[in-house]
Amino acid sequence: MKNYRIEIKRTETGKVAVVPKEFAKKACIYGTEEYEKWEEILGKNPGIAMETKTIKKNKDKKTNKNKTYKNMELFIKEQENSESLMKEFEKQKRMSKIHKNPYKKVLEWFCNQFKEFDDYNEFFEDKEENEEVAVEETVESNVVNMKKEA
Repeated sequence: MKNYRIEIKRTETGKVAVVPKEFAKKACIYGTEEYEKWEEILGKNPGIAMETKTIKKNKDKKTNKNKTYKNMELFIKEQENSESLMKEFEKQKRMSKIHKNPYKKVLEWFCNQFKEFDDYNEFFEDKEENEEVAVEETVESNVVNMKKEA
């Protein structure tokens, strides 16, 4: 058995044991060491409830979501000097192949070239909305065509 950290807290409704998700899963299986540990905790603290520990997520964390080669190309093609930027982008992709992580090098170039992340994110939010609208319109037109045929 791993050395799990189990916190016992007092609440208005009683005691609560805050446990890792892995412990909670294994504690439900009869005969496991985690089950035995949970039985020991229940023996010392009758009526205690088990709660899994949750990890707080950073909402402001900058991620590379949507920064694929294809999306980078789409963004570059929308720029005024798209031809020269596309040539440079292709050059960066070729040159990056000697590195351990080629994508990281190309992304670094891309981020340096286009420092306005907000513009990039807005660009792809608009693209996603347009694609959703296009899909809805296609579905609606297909339904109308099916009704006409019937």
